[in-house]
Amino acid sequence: MKTEYLIIGNGKLAKHLHYYFKLLGINYISWHRNLDINLNKLIKQAPKILLPISDDAIVNFITENKLNFTDKTLIHFSGSLYTQLAFGAHPLMTFSDKLYSLDFYKKIPFVIEKNRLKFSELFPSLPNPSYEIDADKKSLYHAWCTISGNFTSILWKNFFDRLEDEFNINKKAAFPYMEAIFNNLKELENPVTGPFVRNDSVTIQKHLNSLKQDPFKKVYNSFLDLYKKLNSNSGELK
Repeated sequence: MKTEYLIIGNGKLAKHLHYYFKLLGINYISWHRNLDINLNKLIKQAPKILLPISDDAIVNFITENKLNFTDKTLIHFSGSLYTQLAFGAHPLMTFSDKLYSLDFYKKIPFVIEKNRLKFSELFPSLPNPSYEIDADKKSLYHAWCTISGNFTSILWKNFFDRLEDEFNINKKAAFPYMEAIFNNLKELENPVTGPFVRNDSVTIQKHLNSLKQDPFKKVYNSFLDLYKKLNSNSGELK
């Protein structure tokens, strides 16, 4: 069976790609710096080189191996990087040490760069949905990925920690609450509830007083100001 891809790297995304390709029966080979294998020999075996490595390392790695990449299709997975040296295909997903099911992998959307090779040309064996964006909007797109994913995770992780450390409440007690919030996000046009929506100034002030020197007091105030700007006419909450 002909080798389709060479996967470079050994991080979380690389491991997910390995597993996904195995589930689909895609023939690939892999390399990372800890392997005592000649990279140049492997490069010759695959028409497409996948680079699931850190954003800062992508361009340098390509440049260092430029002569060996002649006539190869190079694909990186950075959400913000644009370079003529490689094609970008960013998976709109978060990847941890936990691997996913085949059905889940198939649903992951890939965001590629407009006016370059199509997703079906980059990955003809993958059934995933894909979307195209302008190259000059990649940083903005990825900023919002970070805001929605990482900022949310920071908030919920700290909430769980506070429940257990300050109130002696098992974090699992909040899982139905979390699930309801994310279901509302998926299903409702306006999923925000609580004192911000009601313009309950007394409750809001009590919240701020209780937070005292807590660093999340600044977060609370920032979101309150943001909510007012997004949902007000002449400064009044809807």
